[in-house]
Amino acid sequence: MKQFRHTWFRYGCALVMAGGLLAVGVGCGRAAPRESQQQTPAQDTAQAEPTSTPAETPAVSAALDALFPDHDLATLAWHQPDSASAAQWTDSVLASLSLDQKIGQLFIIHLPRPNRRRNSADAALEAVQTYGVGGFLTPRLLPPQTVLAETRRLQEAAAVPLFFAADYERGVGRFTNALTELPSNMALGATRDTLLAAAAGRLTALESRALGVNLLLAPVVDVNNNPDNPIINYRSYGEDPDLVGRMAAAFVREAQRHGVLATLKHFPGHGNTSVDSHTRMGVIDGDAEALSRVEFQPYRQVLGRGRAAAVMSAHLWVPAFDERPLPATFSRRLLRDVLRDSLGFDGFIVTDDIRMGALRNRYSADERIARALAAGTDVILTPGSLPDAVEAVKTALRRGDLDEAALTRSVRRILWAKAQAGLHRQPVAAEATLAYLLRKPRGTFLARTIAERAVTLLKADPVLPLGPAQRAALVQLSNVEDSPSIEAAMDSLAALLAPAGEARLGKEPARADTAEAFRVAAEADVVVLALFLRLQSGRGKAGLFPRQEQFVRRLVDQGKPVVLVTFGNPYIITALADAEVLLVAYEQSLASVAAVAAVLQGRQAARGTLPIAVDPYPFGFGLPGLDRE
Repeated sequence: MKQFRHTWFRYGCALVMAGGLLAVGVGCGRAAPRESQQQTPAQDTAQAEPTSTPAETPAVSAALDALFPDHDLATLAWHQPDSASAAQWTDSVLASLSLDQKIGQLFIIHLPRPNRRRNSADAALEAVQTYGVGGFLTPRLLPPQTVLAETRRLQEAAAVPLFFAADYERGVGRFTNALTELPSNMALGATRDTLLAAAAGRLTALESRALGVNLLLAPVVDVNNNPDNPIINYRSYGEDPDLVGRMAAAFVREAQRHGVLATLKHFPGHGNTSVDSHTRMGVIDGDAEALSRVEFQPYRQVLGRGRAAAVMSAHLWVPAFDERPLPATFSRRLLRDVLRDSLGFDGFIVTDDIRMGALRNRYSADERIARALAAGTDVILTPGSLPDAVEAVKTALRRGDLDEAALTRSVRRILWAKAQAGLHRQPVAAEATLAYLLRKPRGTFLARTIAERAVTLLKADPVLPLGPAQRAALVQLSNVEDSPSIEAAMDSLAALLAPAGEARLGKEPARADTAEAFRVAAEADVVVLALFLRLQSGRGKAGLFPRQEQFVRRLVDQGKPVVLVTFGNPYIITALADAEVLLVAYEQSLASVAAVAAVLQGRQAARGTLPIAVDPYPFGFGLPGLDRE
């Protein structure tokens, strides 16, 4: 603890040295009081807008470095390739590729899970050597050592360096390894601190690069202004386009400065819909002016400040630009007229997974590939059968549905991006780097700093802080079954709070389980109700299941004071606002669990403010909490 506080002191002082440019409200080791408990979007913008961007001055660079006390940054240094060598390599490789090899570069396919006993039919190696595939999508749950072994093996076999992409929206690590699981984007939005967003980009880059992963399918730049959105939610920085743009720009700049490519997603914006594209195609309403002001604004800010390498298209219909139902992935008006011409994007466009229900329900596999490429996308994500996908492109070329010159331009963008990631010089990750990062957890300080700055108190009560004289019951509930990470979070919260009694319920709580929960609550002075509400693709809803909701409402009304904590979907607060205490943590990382426990026990104040409106609480609301120290 002393070492942690000492590091926090150095971080706070570095921010003061930075002249307050990032408006994070931190002094030398002690939190400065908020000027107001409630801010409007305009007030937040005025206070949080930096006059300089992260890493542009020595003082800001020092403040960033102070967030990495356990990293030898010289050991992990990466140098941006010079543009001359990148351009020369791109031109040379492009000229050497046959049409078949160019077609292969258009696809990123799933990385097959390696078998302990490798079969003679090695699907990944065949994709590289036979089809010249452009890259692989790396499963998040693979152990780090396995990811590194596969990226090294396949890069060494490839004639053209490979993309290894990953959905590292919340960092690279899990509770099972020494790499870092970061709080969600919405937690970062609750801090209002672009320096922390930049640090998240740097750490994600350092740990991704050590695995051989070079393409981040992150950050999410959707403006989540629809409380019923079932799939974006806490993946977004918030509902204010300017806040989203500033945080994303900081993340992208620092990630790309440290050796990985960043992807903005999901264009033109997936926040204002109540439909999950995994199941069917949603609609983004509004005229062109409204879309420009909200959905396009983060792209304008990021592309103007940091030049992200890639943009991912969404499978959504935008009637303002296409009169008939057409997913943005197939829309020339959106991809070419808006993204390329109006917003000035010159990187590569990658589709979202083309096997999602939004496309699969309406279009054949061949149509999904040909129409996406014809509209202006450059890379097809996870087409399914690679041989069939390659043949679909050849057929479309023969029919004249695709233009070979346009295909060549796409391949040029792909090769240029690979060179920008340094893959033309060093495609294979060094084993020593990952060994260094796995020797001990090194991102803990940053994860804890974000979590402690993010926890948001919406409603307080004299039952806080929890003390040894109180009999506290802990009731924990998850909307996901059989999740080791949520079980680890629940175990951690129980250990930190040391309740007098505890009960845990799943998504379909049995009568015996609910009876036990009410018994535990009846014997307590106060009930801590922890809701672990994770997003699930294809479910169509982000909150509680019906039987869970009935139980929670009864528990809130049972007569004992209830401290309601949501680890995940914050919008659930609206339906449960009668609880005596309302606390939002935005996701269930171990860092956020520790931060919540510290707030509940009065060891630290709540410091976050809402980056969204959660009825009845407006955007920017947040109470300072209780701090016995």
